[in-house]
Amino acid sequence: MSLKTKQNLSINNKLAMTEQIQLAIKLLQLNSIDLQKEIEDKILENPFLENENSSEHIEVSSEAPVMSSNYMSGNDDSGQDAYEQLPSSHQSLHEYLMWQINMSSMSQEDQFIAYNIIDYINDDGFLTESVQDLFILLKKNIETTFQEIFAVLHKIQHLDPIGVGATSLKNCLLIQLDHFHRTHEYFNSAKNMINNLEDDIKPSMISFDAFVSAFQKNNEAKDLVKSLNPKPGNLISGSLHQEHITPDIIVTKRDTKWMVELNPSINPKIRINKAYKELMESITNKADQEYVKTNLRDANFFLKALNNRNLTILKTARVIFQKQSEFLNQGDIAMKPLSLKNIALEIGMHESTISRCTNNKYVQTPRGVYEMKYFFSSEISTDHGKMISSTAIKSMITKIISKEDKKQPLSDSDISKSFKDNGIKVARRTIAKYRETLSIPTSKYRKIK
Repeated sequence: MSLKTKQNLSINNKLAMTEQIQLAIKLLQLNSIDLQKEIEDKILENPFLENENSSEHIEVSSEAPVMSSNYMSGNDDSGQDAYEQLPSSHQSLHEYLMWQINMSSMSQEDQFIAYNIIDYINDDGFLTESVQDLFILLKKNIETTFQEIFAVLHKIQHLDPIGVGATSLKNCLLIQLDHFHRTHEYFNSAKNMINNLEDDIKPSMISFDAFVSAFQKNNEAKDLVKSLNPKPGNLISGSLHQEHITPDIIVTKRDTKWMVELNPSINPKIRINKAYKELMESITNKADQEYVKTNLRDANFFLKALNNRNLTILKTARVIFQKQSEFLNQGDIAMKPLSLKNIALEIGMHESTISRCTNNKYVQTPRGVYEMKYFFSSEISTDHGKMISSTAIKSMITKIISKEDKKQPLSDSDISKSFKDNGIKVARRTIAKYRETLSIPTSKYRKIK
């Protein structure tokens, strides 16, 4: 084999890897309904893909228990205790970033800084104020340093979607390039290309495609840059909540063991069409050979990416329910504190990947249907050195209120004192915040004369 042939093979392999990464990220981001459409579209456009056998579409009934918000239920075993209202399947970018911050391992001070930074991130995912201006604004409310703000911003930029919170198009592309393609053969060439952008240019000021096309050489580096997203915020949709929910994961109990499995209805068996594959051997025309080879390669890419997506979601779900097994037995009261970092360390993936594979993904349990994100919860310490989840605290609040004297309902201070008597320090303002998220009115409006 000639040196030139070897070089061409190496280039093709690198480009193939880039395409695979792009496809893997795209599929992992999709919810179950969008995934099914993606599969159907891919089968229609690629003759090498076909359904192995048609399977009935399993849809969760709208009558299934989906985190009831009826706070006066008080039934511990029905699976319909007072749960927080089911989050929208499609969040705004700000909501999604806030959730990730809440589930991170940041200190309270860093979280406060992060909340303020997120307020200045637009829908495209870009920071609308300079770091210097943010420092001046934040100094009015908190004792901090420029370095601290810069460090928190760096953490935000590595949340999902990667590159959000960037100060410019150049900054955004470099963050993504470093995160996804640091070991790529053409990493340095792509980096040099991006560095030709001015530091303060935003995506609205330049045509991204035109910028990339302006480079006459380094086609491999150009393809690498093209794989990056100049507007990462656009990956997060703010559309309305989907009417029907199809779970990605189904949890059932067999004998005494909880089983966590993929929903077969959203994982149709697709395969390479054998007839088309065999056709390759009889084609002599070079153009036809190239067409067949390209479609076969794309089909294999898609099958591999689809399999990786499903395995990642399944692996994540199994670790979640390994840690939250008591929830399955007892409900919200037994929910354990759990962060994105906990899961990421367990399965050896980046926190942004865990966030991506739990966002808009649902799980069906004997207690109802939940978004996978529901099982992440911040922690509160007790006098006994134990940690309790915020979800468990909310469940306790619900139960305390359900048993109160309706003629003399408990104030937030009364509920806070009740927790303190049981060795759990929960501030009155925290009680108020949790009560509001549970859609429970104040004591004034709960009073029955």
